[in-house]
Amino acid sequence: MQGSKIQLEEEYPEHLKHLYLAERERMDTEEQEKRQKRYKGRAVDKETEEDEEVKTELESHFTEKHISNTTTDQTATSDSANEPAESESSHKTPFIQKKQKQKMSSYQKTKLEYERIKEERARKREEFLKDKAQREEALKKYKEKKIATYQLLKRKTKKGQPNLNLHMELLLQKIQAQRK
Repeated sequence: MQGSKIQLEEEYPEHLKHLYLAERERMDTEEQEKRQKRYKGRAVDKETEEDEEVKTELESHFTEKHISNTTTDQTATSDSANEPAESESSHKTPFIQKKQKQKMSSYQKTKLEYERIKEERARKREEFLKDKAQREEALKKYKEKKIATYQLLKRKTKKGQPNLNLHMELLLQKIQAQRK
């Protein structure tokens, strides 16, 4: 790779070579400065986020204890002793999860993303299968109804003519169904 850089440097015209080298040096320094700024920005952001999370966690923990202590009766001391312990443990878990999310590796992030996508696909597939089953059931009912009406309408009298009384009964049923 360095051999190719040397070749490129040697291919520059002699009277412009110093300009190309200066431009490359300037670009390298700018890139290093950007990297340092990004690194510093990340470090500052992490520190401020952690400080804010600790403050909110402590404030909410204090308010929960204060509220639970003022609302409980002295007669139900055993119940009040269990409630703050449950709220403390349930409140600490999201805080721990936030810290774990911040310190996840890219592999873990991609794994979580894959799991989320997999669950979403499974949910969509279940929804699709449920809709498909409903459509099939509705189609089956429709066909059964059509077959029943066809069987009713195909009946003939003894002389081989269509039974108009059955036709009239069917039309009457349709009209009554529409009114309901």
